[in-house]
Amino acid sequence: MNKGKKIISLKIKFLLLTIILIGVHSIISAQENIDENNLVGFGCFFEGAQSKSVEKVSRLLYQSKYKSIIKLLNSKNVAEKYLSVIVCEKLQESGKINLIKEDSIKIQQAYNSKDTISVCSGCTYFDKITLKDLLNKNNPITSESDFWLAKNLKN
Repeated sequence: MNKGKKIISLKIKFLLLTIILIGVHSIISAQENIDENNLVGFGCFFEGAQSKSVEKVSRLLYQSKYKSIIKLLNSKNVAEKYLSVIVCEKLQESGKINLIKEDSIKIQQAYNSKDTISVCSGCTYFDKITLKDLLNKNNPITSESDFWLAKNLKN
């Protein structure tokens, strides 16, 4: 290999290494920006783990503890509140629960809430958005929430 080709090869390797390092730095920075205690994620980080809130509500659904899920409409944890809203709506729709007017009002308030919530999907998507935006807009979490609900409400 002549000297010119070696220099070009080194430049390409350096460029690729730089791109990889920037990508890794971006992922790490995004992950640092989230609040793990107030996180909705169905497959987060490199291991694809569920967030603590998703695990908690999944367990309550599995055990058919619907009253406990309804109580989460009052939670200070916005992730738990989000999950309780989408679960309560589906449970009411399927006839498994009957929400009282007070609970329906809390759900409507959630749809207008500007409280922030951390969300993740895989190891590359991390964000903080308002509860209102999470409930009212299509985003990566919306489709994952629908899949999670369908899977957990089969019981």
